[in-house]
Formats: sequence, structure tokens, C-alpha cells
Amino acid sequence: MNQWISVNDQLPDTRKRVLVSFITSSGKRWATCAEYIAPRTVPEDEYMDEEYTDGGEYDEENDCYWTTSGWYEFNYEPETNWRLGEKVTHWMPLPKAPEATEQPSEAAAE
Repeated sequence: MNQWISVNDQLPDTRKRVLVSFITSSGKRWATCAEYIAPRTVPEDEYMDEEYTDGGEYDEENDCYWTTSGWYEFNYEPETNWRLGEKVTHWMPLPKAPEATEQPSEAAAE
């Protein structure tokens, strides 16, 4: 069974999808699927949609902008990654997906 890991003890690999936990502005604990971006590891044009970028960090030597480091909520839409404003306190690896051997029932599809 996966255990929660404090971000003070360890961070996940960059771009690895994990489950994260944080306290919302209303004081409630919340969890979501997210990715961590370490500083100067992911070029912004490879990760962020131009419409949603925050400018990143310019690297004159490599003539590129780096994605701002931090936690990004995982979205199904490519390049639409929302930076989490809340401070993530813990994370854990995602569980393995169930086997794809059974078909969904008609009731589940409704």
C-alpha cells in the first residue's frame, strides 16, 4: 500500500504523475493528481500552452524559457497545465490501474 510522503522529505521525479495533498484556502484538506516540475528542467514551450503561460524563467545561454517550478494539476488536455496555488504538503505514487479485462456494465455507462 502506498504511503503519503512529505514534500519536506522527498519530491517525485519531474513530470511523474502522483497524487498530492494540500490544504485549500478554506482550510480543507484536498487531494488531486498532479506533476512536479523541478527548476530549469522542462522547456516552457514543451509544457505550457502559449495562452496560459506565466512567462517562465528565461535562460539566455540556451535561449529558452523554463517552465516555472512547482506543482501542476494534471489535465487530460495536452499543454493545459494549471499551476497549483496551494502549498502541496504530501504526495504518493498513483496506484496501478485495474486490469482491462472486463467490459463496463450498461448501468455504469449511463
